[in-house]
Amino acid sequence: MRPIWEKLKNDPLLREKIYTKAKILKLIREFFDKEGFLEVDSPTLVTSPDPSPFNEVYEIKDQEQRIFLTPSPEFLLKKMLVAGFENIFQITKAYRDQNEQDPLHLKEFNILEWYRTGGNYKNLMDDCENLVRFIKNGLKKDRIFYQGEEVDVNSPWLRISCKEAFKKYAGVDLDEFLDPKKAEQICQKKGYLTENSSWEELYHQIFLNEVEKELLKSPALILYDYPAPLAALSKIKEKDKKYAERMEFYLAGIELGNGYSELTDWKEQEKRLRSDLEERKRKKMKVFEPDRDFIEALKEGMSETSGIAVGIDRLIMLFTDSKDIRETNPFCL
Repeated sequence: MRPIWEKLKNDPLLREKIYTKAKILKLIREFFDKEGFLEVDSPTLVTSPDPSPFNEVYEIKDQEQRIFLTPSPEFLLKKMLVAGFENIFQITKAYRDQNEQDPLHLKEFNILEWYRTGGNYKNLMDDCENLVRFIKNGLKKDRIFYQGEEVDVNSPWLRISCKEAFKKYAGVDLDEFLDPKKAEQICQKKGYLTENSSWEELYHQIFLNEVEKELLKSPALILYDYPAPLAALSKIKEKDKKYAERMEFYLAGIELGNGYSELTDWKEQEKRLRSDLEERKRKKMKVFEPDRDFIEALKEGMSETSGIAVGIDRLIMLFTDSKDIRETNPFCL
């Protein structure tokens, strides 16, 4: 197998992707500067990372304390919001200890996060569309093609709620499915595994096998209003407590970003963090102390804010027509 540096030296197409990546990073910064955002910085070594039970973390050996490579700068950026900074963004490295060896995952990757003060998840939807169009225009691309298919980002993107998607593509009433017993019955009828499955696992069996594959036929898509059990760090909708103000966007079938109207209630936040840690124990993942400083910051008070994390490498895949994420990060594992 040829060394990576040799491929970079002799493959003009691969070299061009590196130059395009640099242009895209510059355009991202130009977009947020135009929008009045401040670029900030935060460390990647932390003592209390995000305890999401869907992402395992890397632990660094240290004689004095437990230290982890952060899977996201989210907690640190929210502390800056509490400190009085408004409309901030960061481009940084993130790390997730995962076994996937597929074209969309890296153990070390580039992440973009931004927080719009006073905004909600609907503002994020607009931000995502505007950012992608800004990059497209900045690269002087009339049209975007990915793996032979045109990705029309100029027309309004498809926006569909989880409830609508489950009904349309799986024939499932999500209101009914929110009852764990009903969820198990529905999955049993569909032939899915239900023994020892959590509600989230039942949800994802239907979503991944029936709903997502149909959604991804849309070249530009925003999925929103996730069930409350999947709220993560988002606010629950005021008019319908069964759902949360969470959204994700996809282009060319690639999941690119996950955003929220941010949760500001410290008591609810603490409850969710502890619930995540319990789920980590159940799944035999690494367990650590919750970020008490983050909770103390929320006690001080955080203004209404919307925030999102976007995988920059996947975004670059789209604009460079790269089938494998490693084409945009040749040296990464």
